[in-house]
This record gives sequence, structure tokens and C-alpha cells, in this order.
Amino acid sequence: MNKKGLKFKIVFFGLILIMLLSGVFFLVKKNNSKQIVENILPSESSNISDKENPATAEKKAEQDFFVTGWIPYWTKSEGTFSLQGKIGLFSQLNLFAFGVSADGQLIDTAKSKIAPWPQLIADAKKQNVKIVPTILWGDAVAMHKTFSDPMLRSKHADNIVAMLVQNDFSGVDIDYEGKDIVDRDNFSLFLETLHEKLQGKTLNCTVEARTQDAPPADLTGIRAMSWANDFSKLNNFCDSVTVMAYDQVFQIHRAKVFEDSSSEPSAPNADNAWAQENIEYALKFIAPEKLILGVSTYGWEFRVEKIANGYHYTRVRSVSYPDAMALAASVGATPTRTTGGELSFVYKASDGQHLVIIDDAQSVSDKIALAKKFNLKGISLFKIDGLTDPKVLEVLKVR
Repeated sequence: MNKKGLKFKIVFFGLILIMLLSGVFFLVKKNNSKQIVENILPSESSNISDKENPATAEKKAEQDFFVTGWIPYWTKSEGTFSLQGKIGLFSQLNLFAFGVSADGQLIDTAKSKIAPWPQLIADAKKQNVKIVPTILWGDAVAMHKTFSDPMLRSKHADNIVAMLVQNDFSGVDIDYEGKDIVDRDNFSLFLETLHEKLQGKTLNCTVEARTQDAPPADLTGIRAMSWANDFSKLNNFCDSVTVMAYDQVFQIHRAKVFEDSSSEPSAPNADNAWAQENIEYALKFIAPEKLILGVSTYGWEFRVEKIANGYHYTRVRSVSYPDAMALAASVGATPTRTTGGELSFVYKASDGQHLVIIDDAQSVSDKIALAKKFNLKGISLFKIDGLTDPKVLEVLKVR
């Protein structure tokens, strides 16, 4: 064979070898690519399987359960300190920050630009936890003046929107307590106005609890404040509604001094049965996916006197969990669980018998269970001040 023919055969077989190797490489690459795609985008059948898997659905429900809490400006340092390393337990945090003047102007009561707020806000944003300021207003006369005047209603709503834009907040929590029942319709008009002006920012409405359509005959004016909120209109204009299912005896009696019939001293702050009653009533008007259960983390102390058909109660003070436990230890009392799920004890003071009622981690856990039972949006803790049962935040980890 001459050199020319040999050269031709070498080239020919070389081309064949290259084609064979290219085919093998293509098949290997195709299989690897298919495996990568399958890893990134699971097959349709596996998606269906996940949707039908109860464990997967339950896990998603746990992740979707909304938890927020109010950090009061009067204990802002203690509250923010207690959240170090635990912000991720929350879906949202409410800075109990703003008040309102008599003429409807916002007051930065908490000084939101000053420590510790900026660092808390920055840390929350890093963990995708929303920051929503609460505006607290309790001046019934000033609220009547604002809500009954269309121009003042609109101006007040504009002030709120401007504050949210200036601070880059994602929404607002309206906590206007102690309204006169005559302002029911005008307050709804205010919420409608604010809802229209917010343009994408969220509106939460925090309201007093109630379990019936009309107030008792002896509750009128400001004392009928729970009925100054039209629950149907709240459902229309608020993205979420928080019902404050605590301060039970005060929401029922509307007084610091009251009488109640019972065989033993009892002045519940947030009885589980009463909380459920509030939920069931609110759900007649408010969609469950909008309803948030307000949950107490504190308690009260009362002076108690026996009367013919029950007891006479005089409010002494609010108490934190650490204070209540320290007091129980100092007087040799053992707190016991009430039928309503709270801790309670009595002791003899210089001015007579005293009753202490306090909510702890178990109380919070019970309320979480209630909220889940009725498929509510979630819960809101009042308050996060560094003075709660330390186990409360542990409860949130396993909610």
C-alpha cells in the first residue's frame, strides 16, 4: 500500500473513532442533565404525592401559622433584649410606638428613630420578619371629633400613610380603644378611608373582645366600647383583625371595682372557655384567615372581700410573671392551675385577702391550640417586655 492510501485509511478510521466517542459523551451528558433537572424540578407525580401527604400539609400549616407580638415603648430595651436570637420565631413584630394628639396628629411616643428600634428593625428585615407599628389612641372625645368630621378623618388617614412611607413600614396596626359606642359608624368610615389610602400596605385592626351583638343594659357610652367596632365592617376594610381576648373581668364589668358570684375567689384574665367564646362570636363576621387571637402574657392582683352571694374585687395592680412568682415564694403560696388554664394563688395581706392571676407558657400554648382549632390566622402576644414566663418563647418554637 502506497503512502497516500495509508494516509487516507488513518484519516477515515480517525473520523469514525471521533464520531463514536462523541456519541458516548452525548449519551452520558444527556443522562446527567436529566438527573440534574429531576433533582431541581421533581416529577409531577412526586408533587402530587407531597400535596397528598398529611405530614407535608401539616408542616406547611405550622409554617403558615402567624405569630406577632407587641413591644411596648415603656419597656423597649427589655423587650428587644429578650428577642435577641429569637426574632425568627415571629412572623411580625408590632412596635407599640405611636400615639395621637387631641387634634389627630401622630406622636412618635417610642422615639422610633432612636435605639434600640433601628437595630431591631434591621435584624427583623434580615429574617423577613415584618415590622408594623401600632398606633394607640384612647381619647374618646378627640376620636369622636376626628371620626365625625370627613375632612379630619381624611387628614388623619393621610398622616398615617405619610408616617408609613417615611419609615418604610409594611403596614399599620390601629389600636383605638375606649371609643364611645355612638362613633361605631364613623369609626368604620375612618377605616374605609384609611384602607383606600394605604395602597398595598397592610391594615390590622385591634379591637376589644365581645361575645354578643348588643351591650348589657348597664353599659352605655364609653363603657360600651366593645360595641363601637362593627365586626362586619372590620372584615371588609382590615387585612387582619386582632381581638384582645384578655383583661376578661374588666371587659365584662368595665370597672376596677366589681362584684361577682362564685364559691371561691376568681377573677380570670383570659379564661380558655371565654377566649373560645370570643372566637366563635367573631367568626360570625370575620373570616378565619383574617382573625388573630390576642393573647396575654401578664396578670393582675386584686383585693378580695367575701360578700353574701360571692366576692367583692378591687384591682390593686398589674403583675408580671417574675413578680407573681417572687410574690408567691415570699408569702409561701403555691400557684395552681385554674379550670380556665391560668395560674392563680391567694394570700393574706395587711389590708385583707389578695388574689393573683397570671398567664404563663401553658396559657399561651392553650391559646395557640385554640387558634389552630378554629383555623385562625394566628396569635398576637401582649406583651413582649422581657417580663414574661421564659418558656413562652420556647412554646413558639414548637407551635
